[in-house]
Amino acid sequence: MIEKFPTGIEGLDRLTDGGFLRGSAYIVQGPPGAGKTILANQFCYAHVRAGGRALYMTLLAESSSRMLGYVSQMGFFEGGALPDAMQYISGYGVLEREGLPGLLKLVQHEIKRHRATAMVLDGTFVAQSVASEQEFRAFIHALQGVAGVANAVLVMLTHQNRRASCPEHTMVDGWIELSDETQGFRAYRTIQVRKHRGAAILPGRHRFRITQAGIAVFPRVEDSMSVAAPARADAHRLTSGLDELDGVLRGGFPAGSAAMLVGPTGSGKTTLGMHFLARSSVQEPGLMLGFYETPARLRQKARCVGLDLDTPIESGTLELVWLPPADNVVDELVHDIVRRARARQVKRVFVDGLVAIRDSLVIPRRMPYVINALSMQLAALGATALYTSEIPELRLEETLMPSDELSAMVDNVLLLNTGRRDQALRRYLSVIKLRDSDFDPRTHEFHITDSGIVFGPDAKILLPRKAG
Repeated sequence: MIEKFPTGIEGLDRLTDGGFLRGSAYIVQGPPGAGKTILANQFCYAHVRAGGRALYMTLLAESSSRMLGYVSQMGFFEGGALPDAMQYISGYGVLEREGLPGLLKLVQHEIKRHRATAMVLDGTFVAQSVASEQEFRAFIHALQGVAGVANAVLVMLTHQNRRASCPEHTMVDGWIELSDETQGFRAYRTIQVRKHRGAAILPGRHRFRITQAGIAVFPRVEDSMSVAAPARADAHRLTSGLDELDGVLRGGFPAGSAAMLVGPTGSGKTTLGMHFLARSSVQEPGLMLGFYETPARLRQKARCVGLDLDTPIESGTLELVWLPPADNVVDELVHDIVRRARARQVKRVFVDGLVAIRDSLVIPRRMPYVINALSMQLAALGATALYTSEIPELRLEETLMPSDELSAMVDNVLLLNTGRRDQALRRYLSVIKLRDSDFDPRTHEFHITDSGIVFGPDAKILLPRKAG
């Protein structure tokens, strides 16, 4: 079995089924500024930390000291690796004087001299500019052979947008493409493993970001998250935090299920979610992800309706996570929720604002599959999830069944609606779906007081009419 070297980027290792194959050559392609140099350096330093030896050869006019000035600011940089385990050299002068044959000899010599098990050749497009297509293909083929003989990984960086049919892509063992893309005013980065011999890759494009720590890759959750059997017992129920609602649900939410609370603004979705979270305990730890209200604002809101979130938060049985509804990487967000839930063995999860998740997706039609992947992961951990989803206000005579794909991807759907009657705003709750379970199908009126949600008409608006 061929040894694999981790790339130093967890998400990229998942895309490549474990990393780069020893004795193989790879092309990393992308426009200037896409992150190729950072990716290559991050791999080199991870390789050195694992006990390997790395060599970085540049064909660009940029000096090694200038590159080091940038790389030294990254979190993965280790100055102690220089110049023994990690070494930078330039091949620009040799290429200019002796062409591709001289450069090939230099690569062979330096790999042997440094005893490198990993090498980066930065600026491969420069080598192509000094030779014919036939000479360049022969050069790439020879480099593939050098990697094999040295039993090392060779990573070649180029900014040229070469077609998939170009001969060099058939010669190398792997081909990774980085892209800078825009959608309207929105900019984002993607990575795609187009080829990797002997590995079960995750195909298609995946988001990544560049931070001070280096490159972070986020595989698409619907393709990368393994499916595990739900750890729930059908007979077990988790209280909603409201006795009346538990009665409607015939005992509460089925443990390990996913429920969607749909309704217009002001219908009580977040308040119902806070009732659910207020029951967090040592036996049933809770986790909330919100986008529109900070933890401080949410705690104050809970106090105003007589709910105590302060005690479980301060005891560590409830965690509130807030993300501004900006350009979040949804795959990163989902992996983070699952990581937090697994670390604390969470049993109650409340995600307030699926609209914010949908708006962060570059491809909105992924939404049902993303939420399905998240729900399945949480179910495997034995966690019960509640999501809120915004819809326009419905007239009471309208059909109450939400028909979008998202509602089909969750186990339970509860509709919270508002309407005006007798010159007063009233709130209503209907259970649309409770998978594999009986429930009360009637519509129930409720109101929100300083003691939280109360089922039944609001006594304050039941005023006697004056006699005619």
